Amino acid sequence: MKKIKKLNLKYILLGTLLLATAVPTSSLASRGITVERYSGKSRYDTAVTSSINTFNNSKYAIIASGENYPDALVGGTLATQLNAPVLLTSKSSIPSNVLNELDRLETEVVFLLGGDSTISNSVYETLLNKGYKVERLSGRNRLDTAIKVREMRFKYAEFITPGERVAVVDGANFADSLSAAPFVGQMPTTTYLYPFVKGNTNKIPYYMAFGGKSSVPKGYAEKVRYSGKSRFDTSVEIAKAYETVLDKNIDTVILVDGNNYPDALSSAPLAKMNNGAILLTGKDALPKVVRDFIANNSNINKVIVVGGEGSVSSSVVNEIKNID
Repeated sequence: MKKIKKLNLKYILLGTLLLATAVPTSSLASRGITVERYSGKSRYDTAVTSSINTFNNSKYAIIASGENYPDALVGGTLATQLNAPVLLTSKSSIPSNVLNELDRLETEVVFLLGGDSTISNSVYETLLNKGYKVERLSGRNRLDTAIKVREMRFKYAEFITPGERVAVVDGANFADSLSAAPFVGQMPTTTYLYPFVKGNTNKIPYYMAFGGKSSVPKGYAEKVRYSGKSRFDTSVEIAKAYETVLDKNIDTVILVDGNNYPDALSSAPLAKMNNGAILLTGKDALPKVVRDFIANNSNINKVIVVGGEGSVSSSVVNEIKNID
C-alpha cells in the first residue's frame, strides 16, 4: 500500500541541515565550473545528503551495508536503472536519518543487498513494520548476490533489448566498481555486472571487463576491456566511453576517494541523475590523468565531491579551482 506523505517539521529541519553541507563551495571564473560537496558526519549521513540533493521522491530505494562494499557496488547498477538512491545501514540497526529519508522520498519498495550476516533480520523487520515492501537480494556469496541483482534488473526493466551481456570487475577490490556500476547500469544492450571470483566468474562468458588482467584475467569471450595504469586511469577510460558507448556528452564529474570506499558507496545514481561520470581521486591530490580529463572537456561545468575532508581534502578542490 502506498505510504501517505506526512508533513513533519523534523524532516524539514533535517533536510535544511543536510542541504547546508551541499551548497556550492566555489566557482571557476575561467570555466564556470561549479564545485559542490555532499558530505555528512558519517558515511550514512553522506549517503542521505547525496539522496536529498539528488531526489525529490523515489518509489524505490536500495539499502546496502555501510560496513562492506561488494553488494553495494553491484547494486549500484540497479539503482542507476531505477533512478533510485543508494542508502546505507549498519548490520544490526538502520540509522534514524535513513528511515526519515525513506519517508521524505515516499518510498514504497526497498531492496536490501546481502544476507542476514551482512544486514540483519532486525533491519529487515524494521522496514517491514514501517510499511515498506522489502526485497532482500542475497546469495551464498557476492557472486550469487550479483546474480540476484541481475534477476531484479531484468524484472524491473522497462524494455529488454535483444541479447544480454555480462561485465566483470575485481571482486576483491572496490576501486574499479565505483566507476563501472553507473556506466554498466546505463548501457543500451542489457548488461549485468558481476564481481570476478576465481573459480566461478571465469566460467561465465563475460563480454566486458574493468581493470587490469592481474585483477580480472582475460575471458575467453571478452571483447571489451576498460583499464589503465592505475585505478584513476581506469576511471577516466570509463568516463571517455560515456560518449562513444552511451552516446552521452557528460557535463558533470562525480569525484570520490579512490583509496577508500565508504563515502563513495552511494555515488552510482548521482552519475545518472546528473549526466555525469564517476572519477577517482587521491585524498590530498588530484591525479594528473583526472585533472587532464576535466581540463580537456570543456563541456564539464560541474564537479560534485562526495565525502568530507577525510575523503577528499580541500587541496583537491583547490586544484580543481585552478583548472583553466
